[in-house]
Amino acid sequence: MTSAPNRYQPAAQPPRRGGGSAMRALVGVIGAIIIGMFVVNWLTEEAQPAGPSRPQAPGEYQNENYQVPPIDTNPPELPMPETYGEATQWMVDNAIYQSEIAVPVFCEAQPINLSSASLGALQDHMNELTACLMRVFGPAVEEAGHIPVRPSVTIYSQPVQTRCGTMPAMNAAYCAADQQVYYAADLPRIVPSQLQATPYVVESVIAHEFAHALQGRTGILISEAAWEQQSSESDANAFSRRLEVQADCWSGQFINSVGQSVGLGENDVQNLSLLFFSIGDDQLTGDPNIEGNHGRGDSRRGWFLEGTQTTSMGACNTFTAPDAEVR
Repeated sequence: MTSAPNRYQPAAQPPRRGGGSAMRALVGVIGAIIIGMFVVNWLTEEAQPAGPSRPQAPGEYQNENYQVPPIDTNPPELPMPETYGEATQWMVDNAIYQSEIAVPVFCEAQPINLSSASLGALQDHMNELTACLMRVFGPAVEEAGHIPVRPSVTIYSQPVQTRCGTMPAMNAAYCAADQQVYYAADLPRIVPSQLQATPYVVESVIAHEFAHALQGRTGILISEAAWEQQSSESDANAFSRRLEVQADCWSGQFINSVGQSVGLGENDVQNLSLLFFSIGDDQLTGDPNIEGNHGRGDSRRGWFLEGTQTTSMGACNTFTAPDAEVR
């Protein structure tokens, strides 16, 4: 790692997002301190088929006794390491890596038809989704001695001012300054057309944003930002890639955990992995050798699929992975 003073004062974290073009907006998709992805302008009130009901027999689903906390818009401050040594430890040997997530977990947020939901229904759905995310990850975070926070999801159709700055069109983001999630309603325009009908495409993105919230609550997010700001551009990009593909991996764990209850099949999971492939740095730029700050398509897809195949949060410890696996 780049040498640095023993103590640091983290700089204010600016939003990471795309620029004016659809391609640049997609580059901001699934970013670090704040990250982008897509919502809907294709929604109606058409009735949806009922999803699976909660089983009567005890024991089929896990974490049923977990008390999901309410949305917290005034959360405690994110933990901050006191030294660069501590920041390194929090990234590579965090207590969260010893935790396991439960499978299967029941999720009430059944897939919705993005061509028929109102914006209000979408916001309700996304905030219901955070309850599912808490039921999956909350017990593991608490077991590791950290404080989980359930963020709100704000849907916006006009650029909105936040503590991380202005959230633009075609963007979705986790804002570390207020620990909430923001989601632009016009982002579906940049979703690959062949994937738009895949159930839980949007939800897998929100799960990625929630994973950044997990990184924030466990100290990983600020620790990575501290090292990134002290590093060369090449090393900073490498740190950022490790942060991003870890969030991809934890998103995959969420999909695996709730997949049974929301009716996701293997083909759906493969399609979701193709979404993560499509937003790789190389896929967006056309440069197969790029060393970007989010990860190449094969790396992002691989880490998402890794998450779908394991319950160990430590299996998503990208900070100790070989460089070739976080390109």
